[in-house]
Amino acid sequence: EMKKHFQLKSDLDISEQSAWTHLQTGDWLFGRGSVDMKSGVAINIALMRAFAKPDENDHRLIDELDGNILLLACPDEETESVGVLSAVPDLLKLREKENLEYIGVINTDYIAPRDENENIRFIYSGTVGKLLPSFYILGVRTHVGEIFRGIDASQIAAELVREINLNPAWIDSWTGSLGNEGLTEIAVPPVALQMRDLKPSYNAETAGEAFVYVNWLTLQMNPLDAMKMMRDSAKQALGQVVRRVEESYQEFNKLGGQLQKPPTWNQIVISYDELLQKASKEMGDENLNQLLKDKVNEYSSKVKDSRELSCLLVAELAKAAKLSRPAIVTFFSPPYYPSVIPQENELTQALASVIGEFEDEIQYRGFFPYISDLSYLRLDHADASESLKKFMPLFDVAKEDKKKVYLLDSDKLKEIQALNCPVINIGPFGRDAHGLYERVYMPYSFETVPQIICQTIKQVFSK
Repeated sequence: EMKKHFQLKSDLDISEQSAWTHLQTGDWLFGRGSVDMKSGVAINIALMRAFAKPDENDHRLIDELDGNILLLACPDEETESVGVLSAVPDLLKLREKENLEYIGVINTDYIAPRDENENIRFIYSGTVGKLLPSFYILGVRTHVGEIFRGIDASQIAAELVREINLNPAWIDSWTGSLGNEGLTEIAVPPVALQMRDLKPSYNAETAGEAFVYVNWLTLQMNPLDAMKMMRDSAKQALGQVVRRVEESYQEFNKLGGQLQKPPTWNQIVISYDELLQKASKEMGDENLNQLLKDKVNEYSSKVKDSRELSCLLVAELAKAAKLSRPAIVTFFSPPYYPSVIPQENELTQALASVIGEFEDEIQYRGFFPYISDLSYLRLDHADASESLKKFMPLFDVAKEDKKKVYLLDSDKLKEIQALNCPVINIGPFGRDAHGLYERVYMPYSFETVPQIICQTIKQVFSK
């Protein structure tokens, strides 16, 4: 069917040309989830079977190892990683019960070309982190016929996205060494995941409120320094909109327009912890805590998305604090993925001793470039907890039934720090993950990758 699809198309774009070329080779398996993540799971299952299956002499490959292998399959990796976060305490209990030492974790998340060269395969000894900078925006509503009397929250949101999206100043980098070789890694710049006004229906007023959140992949950036950059960008965006309104009014006035001059606005940019303090002064700590508990319980049953819940809580606090307009509140929404810094360990040393046996062009790199569950198996940013308490509305917040709203809390970060597993990613190779032509390259993924992992495990546990 896919061949017919391509043959019937008279004009193929670049993505389609690549997919059609790959399809004709017979070396690529197409299908949604084929590379992300079904192939990685299949590789692990096949390896477990190979290590455990007895031969004709009732001999098992696992019996040759001075150690053991544990398979951990986790759902929900691309939303808030509930699977691995739920598994962390069980891993700690198992370690204590069986008196184990965790040598490390081999993840099989997919890899893809990093540039135009499609022949290089990558193995990683760390993973990028992720922050979700969030902005609750308060504009000043006005009738569309008296536009200069207000500040449109949608315009502030648009300017904020323009300021942050793909901004090179927000690019995070890391310089270190792997295998005695110097290495510099660069993360991609941030991009907005959502920008919307909060008007419930049509009317002839400008938007009074808006909400923006941004995907930011990090290598070394910590939440505290990130918040400083968020505040700076918010101030820049809000100031630019106010200037634009004034400049537009001046041109309008020159042309003979007869409207009132724009007011002089007191522009406010405030972080979540500052908003909490302001609300506390207005209503007292006890009343504020009760308000937050009530609103968490009320909204948790109405919304399923923790980004929306965060926004609703910040909006309630802005009311309680009697925050004047125009204003921007800066905070973090879930999820938070701490980066794992690349390092030499027993896994990387074992890998280095076997990787030369394979003909593929394999390159050893630092940070896996997409988010992964590896972020929750080792903690290299122990100071993150305090910053998240200050700037993330849902951090350490529980519902009426005592269940945490966001599974990653202070206790969970301590558990991750206690687990402290070295990590490495050896995954299948493919293209167009999440896309119409998602596909996995079978020769490397189903032949070479299992062999690399098998030889690495055997080297680590050689008797």
